[in-house]
Amino acid sequence: CSLARASAEEGRGRPRHVHPRRRDVMRGSVSQVAAGTIKDDDKVPDPDSRAASTRRDFLAAQVVAAVTATQALVPHDAWAAVEAGLDLPDDYFKKAREAVKTLVASLEFEATNPSDADRFRKAEPAKEAVKAFIKDWASAPAAQGERAHDDIVLAVRELGEYYKEHGSRSRLSTEARESVLAKLYDAREALPPAPPSLADRLLGL
Repeated sequence: CSLARASAEEGRGRPRHVHPRRRDVMRGSVSQVAAGTIKDDDKVPDPDSRAASTRRDFLAAQVVAAVTATQALVPHDAWAAVEAGLDLPDDYFKKAREAVKTLVASLEFEATNPSDADRFRKAEPAKEAVKAFIKDWASAPAAQGERAHDDIVLAVRELGEYYKEHGSRSRLSTEARESVLAKLYDAREALPPAPPSLADRLLGL
């Protein structure tokens, strides 16, 4: 009896041996279930395949539960923004809105036939806003294909081609101005509204 007890105690103190192939199956199951890429060809022959399958089912259920729990913690508006492709940073939308707003104001003002001095003065904010947008976001991979981004880039490119052909101080023709404005209106429509300012929030109380 003493010998049997000693053997049992020695066994408890010794680290449990896990068969290398079993360990590979367990490690592979976690990564593959999380990635959703388990195929029949990926299964390692194992005499205890039923237990391995049960573990995979359990891990898959845990992944689904974790995603569901995370989604429950995130505000609905945030998920809606992601689903609508609004996962770009606030800086992008801020600069895009400013470029559209100032450029539209400048071109609409030019249509009223102002003096050159007034026209250039009105165009200055647009020039700065467009420069900031182009510098940070025109070539940014994250913004490529976003509707407002593409419309703004096309509008600025059209303006650049017109001024290159007619001179930087020339007025836009009616046709060119309407073409550029149409793209800017499309961009404005695609952009989400700006968040309320502090004054707006105070007035809304």
